[in-house]
Amino acid sequence: MTELSKSEGEIYSLRKEKEAAVRNSILPSFPTYYENTTNASEIISLHTNLEDGEKTEISTSVRGRIVNIRSFGKLIFMDLKDFSGKIQLVISKEELPEELIKYVENYDVGDIIGVSGTIMKTKKGEISIKVTESVLLSKSLRNFPEKWHGLKDKETRFRQRYLDFLVNEEANKTIQTRFQVIKLIREFMDSKQFLEVETPTLQPKAGGAIARPFTTHHNAMSIDMFLRIAPELYLKRLIIGGFERVYEIGKVFRNEGVDMTHSPEFTMMESYQAYTNVDGVMDMVEEMCRYVLSKLNIDSELEYIATKADFSFPWKRISMFELVNNKFNLNIDFDSDLNSTLQTLEDKHGLKYNSESIGSLVFELFENHIEKDIVNPTFVTEYPKEVSPFARESKEKKGITERFELFAFGSELANGFSELIDPEDQEDRLKKQAIKKNAGDEEAHVEDKDYIDALEYGLPPTGGLGFGIDRFIMMLTNNESIREVIAFPHLKPEN
Repeated sequence: MTELSKSEGEIYSLRKEKEAAVRNSILPSFPTYYENTTNASEIISLHTNLEDGEKTEISTSVRGRIVNIRSFGKLIFMDLKDFSGKIQLVISKEELPEELIKYVENYDVGDIIGVSGTIMKTKKGEISIKVTESVLLSKSLRNFPEKWHGLKDKETRFRQRYLDFLVNEEANKTIQTRFQVIKLIREFMDSKQFLEVETPTLQPKAGGAIARPFTTHHNAMSIDMFLRIAPELYLKRLIIGGFERVYEIGKVFRNEGVDMTHSPEFTMMESYQAYTNVDGVMDMVEEMCRYVLSKLNIDSELEYIATKADFSFPWKRISMFELVNNKFNLNIDFDSDLNSTLQTLEDKHGLKYNSESIGSLVFELFENHIEKDIVNPTFVTEYPKEVSPFARESKEKKGITERFELFAFGSELANGFSELIDPEDQEDRLKKQAIKKNAGDEEAHVEDKDYIDALEYGLPPTGGLGFGIDRFIMMLTNNESIREVIAFPHLKPEN
């Protein structure tokens, strides 16, 4: 147990005395279960037509946590909260047995109780339960906060997340929304005949994305292994194996920086569909997001960090090259001369770049000067081959891939493409990535010969998607920090 301050220790001791008094009562206490109850919100919704001050003979029972206690002479009022909401309890000292009154007087804010009684409406118009029986199910031994005043430090809130959920309605609602969104995404994908699958979290090679992995050691096999940075390569192996539509919702891990939109452990949905391409994937993403927003009754105009965006469909689709040309009043194409383009950028805009190719230059310009200003949901297409090691090259434009990234409010939400199916081309690209890695680029992709072997058996034309669930929920709930939408975010040890 964490060491308590003097005042906390006094409260703890007092509550232990109350717990002992309840145990010594002739009334039952601390049962192992408490059934046959009704939700607080259901009781309220079914009896709103009662007149102020009206009492009924309708019996009911509820269970939950006490979040407030108020005593007025012969009457005690308690607010009881369950998963559905909150309801008031009315305890009349004049109408209950003395032993039960003594029992109830040992209750504190934070205790978990079960009660039975009759439904009534107070003179002030509040649906309540007039208590006839009660049992203590669990004693709260710590001082329980009624409100979250005074705990302004977010670190404290996240360390005691269980209390945050209990007393902070917005935090509770955000996490409920998170799991609703995940459920709805599953519903949508299942309705499209995608099969939900699982792939390894521990992998011998950290593949499927360009990122720095977490490393661990497998003692039994005496080999280093990696927490996955993406499930991509295993999901595509399933497509090769004959599973034509697969998806996985799960954790991925990237040993990189932490900020408002990045967490080392985050949740992604990846899907792969045989016999479709990048356009089919974009259509699916739109349809999926439309389904989620409609089921949550979220308006097409979203506000996020004091900025409003129009999420109405269809969403804009535009080439990265077009965005760069519009921004800098240029006419860069995939076959433009690199040196003259670099000189024009320096002369006209004072920008100095040492890019190795037109593709890498366009990507750097987009990433540094355009991406953060995209507010409305936008599919940015035509990514350069240099930054897309698994995307299929366009048949019309050499050096350009059939890839998109979805942006909104200046953040990336999704990444998808027509998958590269040529094993020789794939091997060549991974070898180039391996050269970068050997030169010290920790985020460059590893060479994966086993995946190349799999490709040689034939990957059908396939459209792939990676969808960032955490950032999507941030936007839907208007939370600026990714930690707010994760139930238990990572924190440094207190000491």
